[in-house]
Amino acid sequence: MALRMPGVVAAVAVMSTALAEGVAFAAPDDREQCAASAEQAQQLRDEGKYRRAREQMLVCARDVCPGPIKSDCGKWLTELDRDAPTVVFGARDNNGVDVLDVQVSMDGALIQERLDGKPVLVDSGEHTFRFESKDGGVKEERVLVRAAEKARPLIATFPSPVVQDKDKDKDKGADTGVPPAESGSLVPTLIVGGIGVVALGSFAFFGISGKNAVDDLQECKPTCSEDKVDSARTKLIIADISLGVGVVALGVAAYMFFTRPTVDTSKAQASTQAKKDTALRFDAGPIAGGGYAGLGGTF
Repeated sequence: MALRMPGVVAAVAVMSTALAEGVAFAAPDDREQCAASAEQAQQLRDEGKYRRAREQMLVCARDVCPGPIKSDCGKWLTELDRDAPTVVFGARDNNGVDVLDVQVSMDGALIQERLDGKPVLVDSGEHTFRFESKDGGVKEERVLVRAAEKARPLIATFPSPVVQDKDKDKDKGADTGVPPAESGSLVPTLIVGGIGVVALGSFAFFGISGKNAVDDLQECKPTCSEDKVDSARTKLIIADISLGVGVVALGVAAYMFFTRPTVDTSKAQASTQAKKDTALRFDAGPIAGGGYAGLGGTF
C-alpha cells in the first residue's frame, strides 16, 4: 500500500495539471471578452445609452466570466433595469379604437414589431418615434425621454378607416353622413314673379283708368280743369311705369328659375331663416306733375 499511494498521488497530480492547462487555454478569450463588455457597459450607461449598455451587461454577467466581473455586471444590470426609462407604445383611431398591428422605430431603428402593451426600455434624451400601421398610416412623435421615467405612454392616433359602398350611397344617402344636394329654393323666384304679375295688373288698372280719363277730357276740352288733366296724365305715367316693372320682374324671375344653384340640405335651416328675412315691396302713386313706382326688397 505504501508503494501504491505515490503512484495514485502522481496520477491525480497529472490530471489536475492537464485540467488546469485546458482551462488556461480556454479562459483568456472569455476573460478578454468579459472585461471588454464590462468596460463598454459602464461607458454606454454613463452616456445614457441604456439599450446597448444592457446588451453588454448581459455578456459580462455570463457564468463563463470571472467571478468579480460577473458579480459587478449582475449588479449593474439590476440597477439599470431599475433606473433606465421605459415607455409603453399604443395606437388608436379617431374613434378611440385600439390599433395593434403597428411597428415602432426609434430614431430609424426598429424596436417593436407589433404593439403588445408591455414597457420597452429606451435611452434617455430626445428621440423621434415612428409608428407605421399595416394599412400604410404613418405617425411620428418627437419626445424627450427623462432618466428613470417609467412606463410613459406614447399613443399615436391614426385616421379611422372609411368604408364606401356606392350602391348603399345611392339607396340610402342619409346613412353616409353626407346630405344629398337639391335644387335651390323657388321662393325668391316666385316672389319676384308675383311682383311682375302685380305690376302688370297695376299697368292694366291705371292704363284703363287713364284712357277713361282722357276720354272724359274730350268732352270738356278746351275748358278742362287742370286737376282733371293732371289726374289723367298721372294715371298714364303710372301705367307705363307698371308695365316696365312688370316686364323686368318677370324677366328676373325667369333668370332666377333657370340659373338657381343646388344647395346642401344641411343649410336648410339657414335658408329657412333667410326666407323669413326676405322682404319685397312694390310702391306706386301719384306725385305733383306725374307719378312714381318702385320695386325694392332684401334677400
